[in-house]
Amino acid sequence: MKLNNYDIQYDTSILNWDEALPLGNGKLGALIYGDGPLRVAIDRVDLWDNRPNPKIFAPEYNYETLVKLSLSDKAEDWKKREEIFEGFGKLAYPTNITAGRLELDFGKKTENIRSKVDIEKAIAEVDIDDGFAKVTAFMSATRFVGAMRIYGDFDFTIHIPEYISGDENGCCYVKSDPYAPAVNRCLAYPRAEIIREGEFTYYQQKTHTDYEYGVVVLKKVYDGYSELYFTVATNDDDKEYIAFAKEQLFKSAAFGFDGLKQEHIAWWKTYWAKSEIQIGDALLEKTYYRSWYLFASCSRKGFSPMSLQGVWIADNDGIPPWKGDYHYDTNVQLSYQAYLKANRLPEGEVLIDYLWDLRDEFKKFAKEFFGVGGLILPGTTSLDGKAMGGWPQYSLSPTMSIWAAQSFDEYYLYTGDKKFLKERAYPYFRDIGKAIKGLLKEKNGKLYLPLSTSPEIYDNTKKAYLKGNSNFDLALLIYLFKTLQTYARILGKNKEAQGYEKIVNKLDDIGVEGRHILLDTEQPTFSSHRHFSHLMCLYPLHLINYDTEEHKRLYEGSLWDIEFHGTGLWVGYSYGMCAQIYAMAQKGNAAYEKLRQFARAYVAENGFHLNGDFKGYGYSCIQYRPFTLEASFAYCDALHETLMQDHQGYIHLFPAAPQEWNEKEISFKSLRSRNGVLVSANYKKGKTLKASFSVKRKTEILLKNTFEVEELLLKKGKNIQVLAAEDGYFRITLQRGTTVLKRR
Repeated sequence: MKLNNYDIQYDTSILNWDEALPLGNGKLGALIYGDGPLRVAIDRVDLWDNRPNPKIFAPEYNYETLVKLSLSDKAEDWKKREEIFEGFGKLAYPTNITAGRLELDFGKKTENIRSKVDIEKAIAEVDIDDGFAKVTAFMSATRFVGAMRIYGDFDFTIHIPEYISGDENGCCYVKSDPYAPAVNRCLAYPRAEIIREGEFTYYQQKTHTDYEYGVVVLKKVYDGYSELYFTVATNDDDKEYIAFAKEQLFKSAAFGFDGLKQEHIAWWKTYWAKSEIQIGDALLEKTYYRSWYLFASCSRKGFSPMSLQGVWIADNDGIPPWKGDYHYDTNVQLSYQAYLKANRLPEGEVLIDYLWDLRDEFKKFAKEFFGVGGLILPGTTSLDGKAMGGWPQYSLSPTMSIWAAQSFDEYYLYTGDKKFLKERAYPYFRDIGKAIKGLLKEKNGKLYLPLSTSPEIYDNTKKAYLKGNSNFDLALLIYLFKTLQTYARILGKNKEAQGYEKIVNKLDDIGVEGRHILLDTEQPTFSSHRHFSHLMCLYPLHLINYDTEEHKRLYEGSLWDIEFHGTGLWVGYSYGMCAQIYAMAQKGNAAYEKLRQFARAYVAENGFHLNGDFKGYGYSCIQYRPFTLEASFAYCDALHETLMQDHQGYIHLFPAAPQEWNEKEISFKSLRSRNGVLVSANYKKGKTLKASFSVKRKTEILLKNTFEVEELLLKKGKNIQVLAAEDGYFRITLQRGTTVLKRR
């Protein structure tokens, strides 16, 4: 693995913030760009204006009213529905906040700027006019400060975003992102001032609540160069947060730039050693490794999980796209879909910790909005878990909670941690099951939700409410109660398991017509669409596997529908979701092509996914470019599924290998399979050559024979034995440590 092949590099000035050099440490982020001054936009993942929108406190803001108005045929009722449940974008809050930026003035504007990020070490280098000035920067992986060493004379200031503090009259003109919900609106906080005190420069921002924060910079001048240390602090850190930040920066500077850098490099070395892939495709590998660079930069255990933009909020003096919220109709789930198989557990566990810590807030929402016990997440939330609004079809859909909860199930499946199952996964699922059961209504012996949708299909119209349970909702309901049934049996709660089984038996089967999976019980897909929510039963829920002839026909028909309608209304995450389904159907060529289209058209040079076909490849008529993170990890997940699958009770190596791989040697190292098995394998000319399995405890596995021989050599330490296939599979008892299989 030569990570430096995939460094982020520019030979000219970077003029757009969404193509900037990205740095981050899970808490703080920075974007470096510009041609005079050099800009360093600074953000913090938990910097939020959490003031709730007053609309959520209105007495009529509840599920009963939503159901009544949504099902009414009266125009005045739909208008009332809009008044109560929409219009959240008219206020600028709640919202993720950008902290501001440093502006380094080297005395001239230039186009001769070369820059890069060494993704192996997470260090940025900027060269201005062939050595006229040089900058080395990183966000410390261990101290949660930013550090820069600068050669060349410069002045600097801190730019406070215009929508934050406003002008001397307390208002502001905002050049807002056109896709932000609150266009041309601002927070209008009390105006902050830039303060210089000796070596420190900072601003201290008061808000309209007790919450305060500030950007603090320490400048040290040495013989021939200077160093800047910077951070973002809030009064959640310390009541005297400016003094707190100064102390942190002073200690970091005393430790030294070089010492910080060595600690930082060591952390990243450990991170990159967790897993790797080699597929002989520079474009796909570049996109893959840059995505995992971004993942570690904006997601770390002990902090908040990435929202739409993680630690990199739009540096355009405006409200961030969609206010930078936590979107549970796709975005959060896809953002954390691939980390388990990539064996990057600590960086991904932050989501589970976050959802667990907010369960009291979600129980409160279940009771106050839905009128039930248990736990339900709002479909879109602020940092503190409160509802942020949006189209009610997804922002107030109870089944989004089930999809979010799959993160607990997947963690258990990929670790085999029975304690986690007992203490976290089962209780979380049980609370959601309690809430959902309280919403279901029985009709003709079957259970239905009062309202049922399929995310963003028919957008925000009355037609979005589908007949019976939509296939999206139905798949999640079946998954929820089957998972609870399985958990209860594992934990010896047989009476509870029987109760869940009764609920499953009262749910309809997935709605199909011939070989086609429908939107609900009657409606077929009708056009190109960005979200394959009706196919949740195929992926990621695995309710229908590519195993029997009947099931294979459903895959074929569903993929035919996608191909027939085309990609004209797709966005970035559509390609990863589609590639996942192609991989499940073992159609490697199609999965490979969708991954290449995504990497080619939807990803900027810095690895950022910009949602639309912004390069104009003609894949989609949606050509905007708001930056979000989720599609990059749907992409990584789909690529994993071409290399290894494990959802049918056995490990299948290279199940969806495209023809392009036949003449290359493909390999992966330490991808995580279910039950905590770390798998490495090599592939060439259409067959598996070698595989190894590492476990921490005795584990039984079933391995599909893709070696094209009936006997393999099994090596454990110095012991070697012959292992014979049985009906196309190898049954292996793995002992603690590493076991190697290879052709004789």
